[in-house]
Amino acid sequence: MDDKLIKMKKENDNIPIPEELAFVVRHAIKEGVNQQMKNKKYHKKLSKKLSAGVAAAALFFVVGVNTSEHFAASVKDVPVIGSLAEVVSFHEFKEDKETYKADIKVPALQGLKNTDFEANLNKKYMVEAQAQYEAFKEDMKYVESMGGGHIGVKGGYEVKTDNDQILAIERYEVSTSNGYSARQFDTIDKKNELLITLPSLFKDDNYIYNISNNINEQMIANYKKDSSNYYGIAGIVEKPEEVSFVNIDKNQSFYINNKGKLVICFNKYEVAPGAMGALEFIIPTEVIKDDLVNNTYIK
Repeated sequence: MDDKLIKMKKENDNIPIPEELAFVVRHAIKEGVNQQMKNKKYHKKLSKKLSAGVAAAALFFVVGVNTSEHFAASVKDVPVIGSLAEVVSFHEFKEDKETYKADIKVPALQGLKNTDFEANLNKKYMVEAQAQYEAFKEDMKYVESMGGGHIGVKGGYEVKTDNDQILAIERYEVSTSNGYSARQFDTIDKKNELLITLPSLFKDDNYIYNISNNINEQMIANYKKDSSNYYGIAGIVEKPEEVSFVNIDKNQSFYINNKGKLVICFNKYEVAPGAMGALEFIIPTEVIKDDLVNNTYIK
């Protein structure tokens, strides 16, 4: 194992755990709901609240969070199947009333030798799902206070990549009543049993510039082929204030696909009108080859 991987494993094992996480979860949900009562941009704001307060905190391996008695009692019963890691459906949050419907499926990893790493990721997924469900219940209370209405949410997961080296998991949340959606990704090195971050793939921050330039080029090319491919970038939008994408974030959502290619991901509305949906861009390895630490993951 090279020095970079050793450092990553140490970081995975020694990340400090925020004791206030449970409060952060509740506070993020409450603040997001309050925003809904004030304006129609609730879901976008809630997404940012959860990203900052829940998903980001959970990313640092939430250990010891009291997610639920069911989880605490059942996690020990998830079968271990040697070194063969896989993703299974572990728990489901449901609400099935006439005008209020929620169906949120929680994934769980099983089969990793590092059971602490496995359990921490599974706790993170439970925290994410609980946050979605609690936000839905707050929505339900608000709608009822306003005289009733139809609301619904569907959450789940998809295995994007599963090969000898990489396991990539997408978790998604979709409103069935207003079109809001959000996605999160984890890319896991199954051999070394660690979570791969975007910065960990590169020597320095130069990747931000090169990847962003390539995505802009792809957007322009797609737009020239079909003007309905309308992105919020300079060269397509007419007004500077309409530009929604210049550079990727240092920790932009991503995964590595089965061909060993880096895929950069954006949520709906993030870089284009809602009609474009959630977007993904495969980055040619030639664009980033000089920025990579090595070719362990990206081919």
